Amino acid sequence: MDCSRNSEVVVVFDLGEVLATPRELFAELARQAGSDVQRFSAAYWAHRDLFDRGAEADLYWRAVLEDAGVIHDADLVLRLDELDVTSWTTLRPDARCTLEDLNASGVRIAILSNAPLGMASKARAGNWAHLVDDWFFSSELGMAKPDLQIYEAVTAKLGIQPSAVIFFDDRQVNVEAARAAGWRAELWTSAETVQKTLRDLGLTS
Repeated sequence: MDCSRNSEVVVVFDLGEVLATPRELFAELARQAGSDVQRFSAAYWAHRDLFDRGAEADLYWRAVLEDAGVIHDADLVLRLDELDVTSWTTLRPDARCTLEDLNASGVRIAILSNAPLGMASKARAGNWAHLVDDWFFSSELGMAKPDLQIYEAVTAKLGIQPSAVIFFDDRQVNVEAARAAGWRAELWTSAETVQKTLRDLGLTS
């Protein structure tokens, strides 16, 4: 971590939907798999929690394809996984601007995401990774939001008081759990709302 950073607060962002919004992901995944979008999406989410907690990619995609009525194919799995991790780690322009503004203001930035191991690696290698000081992924921690333990573990690793964490997530259940852990947590509704909140807190101009 850069020693010149503002150590008084840490702004923590979820990744999916908050910073990255791959609107056509499920249509493209279903197209490549030769499956119906609705059926494929249901299979995708049905097995996601274990994947986010560290399960192997091949086991996850095998289960998804079986539920979607698609024959398992190793090459298809590689294509689906690459599309998935790339889509969820490609930031929207407004999200990148928010990170850049915080970075320029010397504010410490962290990511806390329910995400598989491949996505964690992809994010750290992204062209925006230099803007982030601390990374926390469910697959690496062996726990996931909204488990209270994950917020406590992140607080301990950050080395600050819970009240010094400002957190944005798109799921109310995760926001409520973060608040129970003592964080200042806000439900993500739009980029404009996040930017206004950060300005009101005096973290960006």
